[in-house]
Amino acid sequence: MYAVLIAGGRGERLRPLTANVPKPMVSVAGKPIMQHQMEWYLEQGVDHFVISCGYLHEVIEAHFGNGSEFGAPISYAIEHSPLGRGGGLRQGMQQVPRDDELVLASNADILTEQNLDSMFDQHRADGNMATILLAPYISQFG
Repeated sequence: MYAVLIAGGRGERLRPLTANVPKPMVSVAGKPIMQHQMEWYLEQGVDHFVISCGYLHEVIEAHFGNGSEFGAPISYAIEHSPLGRGGGLRQGMQQVPRDDELVLASNADILTEQNLDSMFDQHRADGNMATILLAPYISQFG
């Protein structure tokens, strides 16, 4: 199963933390947010990653390389100029084989421990083209 991680944003609201690294590479508990996410995706059955990145993509590539140290191959879809909403996903999906049954796609700055088995089961049972996992919004003020 492939996961397409969208990591193209500048993370303006996290300045100065994102002055030298893209938002998914901000460290939480000693490692980048995206590394936590990729480890979680591996637990969910992902066996290949496509990282769609733009801003400071070199930082991401230098950390993750080809994925051999992280348990799954990684390929990159580089945005050399901003592609707008959905553009990074569209570009990343071009690297996913058409016959892959399930493809997970998300922003690369998400932290969760949600088990996806029930979502996969519901997706298959309903025969949907796409299924979205939603979470309650927690306001910035608590």
